Amino acid sequence: MRLLTIILTGVVSLTGPAPVTAQGIGHGQPPVDPGRRTNSGSTTTPPSSTQPGTSSTFPPRGTQTGAGLRLQTFGSWLDTAGVSALGEAWVSVSSAYWRSPSLREVDAPAIGVTAGIARRTQIGVSLPYYHMTDQSGFTSRGFGASYVTTKFALSENPRLGVSTSPTVEILNWSSPDIGRINFVLPISLQTSAGTTQVYGSTGYFTRGSVFGSGAVEWPVTPKVTLMATMAHSYSVLSDPISDALGIPRHRTDGSGGAYYTASPGVVFFTSIGRTFSPVDQTSGRLAVSAGMTMNVSGIVTRAPRTP
Repeated sequence: MRLLTIILTGVVSLTGPAPVTAQGIGHGQPPVDPGRRTNSGSTTTPPSSTQPGTSSTFPPRGTQTGAGLRLQTFGSWLDTAGVSALGEAWVSVSSAYWRSPSLREVDAPAIGVTAGIARRTQIGVSLPYYHMTDQSGFTSRGFGASYVTTKFALSENPRLGVSTSPTVEILNWSSPDIGRINFVLPISLQTSAGTTQVYGSTGYFTRGSVFGSGAVEWPVTPKVTLMATMAHSYSVLSDPISDALGIPRHRTDGSGGAYYTASPGVVFFTSIGRTFSPVDQTSGRLAVSAGMTMNVSGIVTRAPRTP
């Protein structure tokens, strides 16, 4: 538990302001209009990224112009209903690559920690370090958005598990419409059909997005599990500029991946995905992630869902 305390303290201490401008999967300052660049000087970023146990599926999307006008913002969340046991702790280290027509981004490393702190209750922290390059060749880097989560299991019934995960989203950028501190209010459900696990989440980002997401996991061998996900996000805030530019208020993303359980306490993972609709200058044409999650404390009851 001393090791866990040191890790949690270190991760939380990194969530302070960083004088950078970023975009993309690190959930930073959203992508700019094609052919334009936002003004620097603000600070920066799912789905998710992301942390073990919770995942922001593809980055929140939007645009902030030089005049400070906000365009659409999207966000989605995907998690199982399971909660770690008291004293059970996991650490994940991963990297991710995201590309759109207007920019590309690498998150490396992205660190996540989850720990069971009481019966039916766990906490989690996640933080990525991003490297972003836009279409003009401008490059920036720094700490992206962090997420601090408290997860509660509302039902642990094997037929239908239910949990909720109130989360603080700490962005390193802000605008008159979107503050630096926001909240995610998801609820997750999980069931099974034989050995196949089915789960999904729905909820609200206070910066102006509702979402629904789902996943199916199939164990093909005792050590290998395949996974498929789909997520839909809708921007609920009225935005005349986005409407005038023809930017849709909804987005659908999908991905496929696999887990490899090297041992009960060590799991490797990888995934690949993209935006399916609508496809525009800010949508993800390719998103790839890979990493590992490792049990560092307590008994192993379940490996958390990883990005």
